[in-house]
Amino acid sequence: MANTIVVTQPYVPAYRVPLFNEIESRLSVHGLTLEVHSAAPDGAQSMRGDAATGTWHRRLNSRSLHVMKRQVSLRSVETERSQIALLVSELEALNTFAWVHSFRDQPLVLWGHGKGYVNHTGELADRLEWALARRASHVMTYAPSGRDFLVQNGRIPAEKVTAIGNSTDTTTLRAATERLRQAAPSQGIDNLRAIYIGGLDASKRIDFMLEAFTEAQRIEPAFALTIVGRGADEAKVRSLAKRFPNLDYIPEARGERLAEIAHGCRAVWVPGRVGLVAVDALALGIPVHTTSFDFHAPEIEFLHTDELHILGPSAAEYANASLELMRGSNMPPLRADIPTIARVAENFTAVVLDTLERS
Repeated sequence: MANTIVVTQPYVPAYRVPLFNEIESRLSVHGLTLEVHSAAPDGAQSMRGDAATGTWHRRLNSRSLHVMKRQVSLRSVETERSQIALLVSELEALNTFAWVHSFRDQPLVLWGHGKGYVNHTGELADRLEWALARRASHVMTYAPSGRDFLVQNGRIPAEKVTAIGNSTDTTTLRAATERLRQAAPSQGIDNLRAIYIGGLDASKRIDFMLEAFTEAQRIEPAFALTIVGRGADEAKVRSLAKRFPNLDYIPEARGERLAEIAHGCRAVWVPGRVGLVAVDALALGIPVHTTSFDFHAPEIEFLHTDELHILGPSAAEYANASLELMRGSNMPPLRADIPTIARVAENFTAVVLDTLERS
């Protein structure tokens, strides 16, 4: 009897490991085995240095072709088809692996944004994605807006689409944050410090952030910025950090270490794409300062009004507005209703079990 749940991913970043660990544990209770098949990261993703693995990880066979200026990946898994109970694959128009599987008699669950948050997809790509979604047994999106877009624009039956959420390990971050605040509750009240967390590449507008930092230094020399992350623009960050003692660069930090670094910070600076850093910010209880960027990821919708500030549009205006906000005494309270790995894993597992039962 087939009992393997196969998940395909472009690559497995470190923040995904706790989620897949939790999913593996929950599926095992039902006699199911998890396999996550992925290739190695390429391009800008490979420069983030966050590829990770787990007991559930398998190498995905993949090669790329360029078709009409688009890259198409031809992929295969080594797991015998007879052992696959259900496939979870990316909701993407050119996911050839999912297209092939959609013509088989095995259940297919698609997982993705649901609409083009982070790039201009175009009408043709949207229609192809909707056609693939109609062929699937079920579709999972990160946010309700992605689900609504598929239902309203793609005419996907509402009962076939579930918003399961998205999260990093907020439980560890929140526990460490609460402990640090209890130990030093007054730290940071007069501190003009911000933190950046994430990849260092074009989508995050690193050049803009570094320009804003120099503007903030001109306005207020006491302002300090800590940058946590790696990526294609890492050299630019290192270079500026050598010139300014108030610019701290830390290539990698997660969990309790990240909470310690962020303790006392008054803002999370992300002038470019706001993605899962929104979840980290909620766990840390620090507001996000960003810009009206066209390609914010769906996780930005998790933030409430007092947790998100759209500043700019210029780097000077961004810096000045951010400093004014940080000088204020009000910080958002630590919300209890933040995304968690456990909740996302629970929703993911529920979709898998329900789809298997209906199939």
